[in-house]
Amino acid sequence: MDKNPSYLEIEHFLHNIWAFEMLEPDQLGLLAKIIKPRNLGRDEILWLQGQRVTYFTVVYNGNLRSVRRSSSGAEKLVSVLPRGHHFGLAEMITGATSAVTIIANKPSLVLTMDHKLLKKRLLSSADICYRLMQTMARAIFSLTRELERASFENVPTRLSRLLLRKSTSPLGSPLPQSITHADLALQIGISRETVSRVLAEFKKKKLIETGYRSITVLNRDGLMNYIEDYDQW
Repeated sequence: MDKNPSYLEIEHFLHNIWAFEMLEPDQLGLLAKIIKPRNLGRDEILWLQGQRVTYFTVVYNGNLRSVRRSSSGAEKLVSVLPRGHHFGLAEMITGATSAVTIIANKPSLVLTMDHKLLKKRLLSSADICYRLMQTMARAIFSLTRELERASFENVPTRLSRLLLRKSTSPLGSPLPQSITHADLALQIGISRETVSRVLAEFKKKKLIETGYRSITVLNRDGLMNYIEDYDQW
């Protein structure tokens, strides 16, 4: 099992979580004080589909998968939650039930924040509430723009945009995180087979190189040629 992080390590970690990116260090410190680390074993269930969400969860180490199960018991992967990704904030605030089941892919450490403690902390600080509202508003605007793009852009354009966003390493280096065709398909809302076909086209044109769970961007300018609104990618 992972060793639980210190209070200062948690505070620093929260600074890199998008939901808290607008908060000041002292405000992050207040939230860090109400966080409880929790170790999960491989295939341990964190949350069940249909269960009311009562705490916010951030992946600190390891990774989780979210799956949706049909009434017949069939299971479909929705997304993978690696380090830094979180679950349950909107559901916890609105009182909604979970639309997915969250399961640990391997031994993982998560940070949890109980809804009652968070509510108490937020009610005591209007500034924290306002900053969280700013972050959520930005996320809504971003999602709206992505939905607009998905309605008008073709698959090569959308995939090029995603690869360029993820490619923060020097040219010719693999993308910074392990990634699969299924991961990319989930993120842009298309089939894995379509992603594989477009990636094969990119590879044939020497725009990318693919390996086991990795993609290396070789020609950013070539990918940019697929993007229509250059100033917004």
